[in-house]
Amino acid sequence: MNLSPIALVPLPFMVLATQNPIEQEGTYPLPEAQLDRFLLNILIDYPQHEEEQAMLKQVTRGKVGDQLDVSTLSAFLSPKDVLQMQQYAAQLEVDDSVMDYAVRIVRNTRKWPGITLGAGPRGCIALIRCARAAALLNGHAWVTPDDIKKVALSALRHRIRISPDLELEGQNEDDVLKRLLENIEAPRS
Repeated sequence: MNLSPIALVPLPFMVLATQNPIEQEGTYPLPEAQLDRFLLNILIDYPQHEEEQAMLKQVTRGKVGDQLDVSTLSAFLSPKDVLQMQQYAAQLEVDDSVMDYAVRIVRNTRKWPGITLGAGPRGCIALIRCARAAALLNGHAWVTPDDIKKVALSALRHRIRISPDLELEGQNEDDVLKRLLENIEAPRS
């Protein structure tokens, strides 16, 4: 069995955490240094009406507590497949100009108007790793600037803090990052 070097957990493994923006009594926001260790911050909205109704039926019909029947589910990928895909993605070509683009995006978060705390070097690492995964999922053999743009919000939104003035105006991290991305020239060659 292939074990993770940091824990006695078989590879591959994933850690997921949820964040509830409501009912925060008794909970404390994670410090920036801990948030920075999460690769992505993915926003998931509520399901559509029909989806929520189907979920409700599946979870409550003749079921008690944690007795959700998952017997009809089957694995899409084996752990070995996931490890092979990780290795393949890690080998995807990233041109120096695309690497530079990722660095310029992250460095600009540190001086962009309205951002009080910019992303650190882990932001660059996250952009490249996630862009490689996006390229792989799209069947590409190399990473493009569009792959970087596609993952930028999820890879950076939890690594920056915007000013209270922008929050009062109803803006959020995604709004600021979108403006930043529009103003950072992407490589063309």
